[in-house]
Amino acid sequence: MDALTHATGPLGLVVLALVDSTSVGTLVIPAMLLVLGQGGARRVAARTVLYLLVIGVFYLVLGVVLLAGLLPLMHSAQGLLETPAAGVALALIGAGLLAWSFRLDPKSIRKRGGDPEDSARRWSERVRAAAGKPRALVGLALLAGVIEAASMLPYLAAMGIIGQMGLGFASGALVLVGYCAVMIVPGLVLAGVRALAGARADRLLQRLHDWAIRSAAETLSWVVGIVGVILLLRNLGTVLDALGVG
Repeated sequence: MDALTHATGPLGLVVLALVDSTSVGTLVIPAMLLVLGQGGARRVAARTVLYLLVIGVFYLVLGVVLLAGLLPLMHSAQGLLETPAAGVALALIGAGLLAWSFRLDPKSIRKRGGDPEDSARRWSERVRAAAGKPRALVGLALLAGVIEAASMLPYLAAMGIIGQMGLGFASGALVLVGYCAVMIVPGLVLAGVRALAGARADRLLQRLHDWAIRSAAETLSWVVGIVGVILLLRNLGTVLDALGVG
């Protein structure tokens, strides 16, 4: 069981980075830019790359700032974090997030009278207004980063994993560089497809755009659920020990 919980460190970071790569800011908006952007294929792709670089740097700077405050805090509270009570509490938080993910499912939202696609449609309107203006794209990237920062569960979970790995600040910052790079890779791949394939990629990108709007709420549900599962796995050994199992 210890091997499993330790393995969820590096593996958990990779999973969380891939999850973050499917968020509104890192995949949905780039897909919209590639469909709604005006001009030639290479110009549209270049503007999308600009957007992705800005949001990637935003997350990196935010992560470095968080890491600078988190590492000393975690070092000073290391003894407390290693107690069975802390492990059980984190496992309960993971279970709570997993349960909450079911309420975020589009079917559950519709049953409560909500519209799970409303947020994605608003982003589509913002993208349409900013698509042809580099300065506006920078602002769009920063806006997406700030808004998503309020609900950046995978990123915060990644910060916790980095802190628990016992890395120094420099090493942790390098891990963050890799994490943020993974976050924007799918969007960069789509931009490359647009640049190389031109109009031939229109149908594929339009389908992706339509899917992104339909699936944004479902993606959030999966994100919350995955973070919950990772927290459960990392602390499952502590819970089993507390119960006298294993």
